[in-house]
Amino acid sequence: MEVGSFHALVGVLDKAGLTAELAEEVRHNPAMAQRMVAALRVPEEGHSYRGGKKATHTAAAQYGSHGGDEYHVFVDYQMPRDKETLEVEFSKGGVSELFYGNYVWQLHSSCADIEQTPSDLEFLVKHFNRSITSDEAINEMDKLGYRPATHLDAYAFAKAQPELQRKFWIVALGSSTLRRGDRHVAVLAGDSDERLLYGRWLGLKWGATYRFLFVRKASS
Repeated sequence: MEVGSFHALVGVLDKAGLTAELAEEVRHNPAMAQRMVAALRVPEEGHSYRGGKKATHTAAAQYGSHGGDEYHVFVDYQMPRDKETLEVEFSKGGVSELFYGNYVWQLHSSCADIEQTPSDLEFLVKHFNRSITSDEAINEMDKLGYRPATHLDAYAFAKAQPELQRKFWIVALGSSTLRRGDRHVAVLAGDSDERLLYGRWLGLKWGATYRFLFVRKASS
């Protein structure tokens, strides 16, 4: 990627809440930068980082003023841990080692008491439409009766709704794993060519374009 193009891309992402940490990750990951450029170039779903058409957020608009849509998905809390199987389900080269390496995933405190038994769950894809921290997102949705989805929830959701992550990045804050001293969470991403299973730093201030995956809490 040309230097000028990179700085233009970062300029757009900065307005959406890009942090210095994520900027560094993009700088040293050319493949990720190219995917982000491709996504930003799609005129009917977003704006070009070179000054093209402004984003219309048509997907968010169709969800209504609450900024989310609900899906019923069966979750069996099983997930393969080998790279080959995951790359068949997602895309070759599109799965982070966090999901097939020797990483231990830990539930967020808001999910500590959930029963990870096979069941039908009600998911909400939430669009806050503003920059937000992980804790802010979790606390806001807790008041509405939702908990954050775990990485296993997100995996089941991706299998049931494989096309949704091509439209926007979806973050699951309900579990995390330690990498290089920082905790990372699962992110579903992609475009027209591929579907990706990534990890992102839990401490990010997420930009306004991100969606978040939540699960309606069981009635007590």
